[in-house]
Amino acid sequence: MPFEAVIGGVLVRGRIDAVYEINGRFEVIDWKTGSSKLGESSAVQLAVYRLAWANLKGIDPTQVSAAFHYVPSGETDRPADLLSYDQLVNLLSGSN
Repeated sequence: MPFEAVIGGVLVRGRIDAVYEINGRFEVIDWKTGSSKLGESSAVQLAVYRLAWANLKGIDPTQVSAAFHYVPSGETDRPADLLSYDQLVNLLSGSN
């Protein structure tokens, strides 16, 4: 599902691979076909996807989790500390 989201005045575009609803909460999944796990900096992508889905559905981002699913190994990586909206704004604007 392609999306556009404005975060701190910056237009961000992306594509959400899958979303599952579990007990009234949502989990955004980004399928990865490579065998190498991504570093922590890649979790920024998941934070953006999480906020984009929350905005699309008009729900609180705390009701949305996000994960990478590595297709070759079948492993799912759910980073514990995704950036908040304010943290993403600071990152995108270059503020510390």
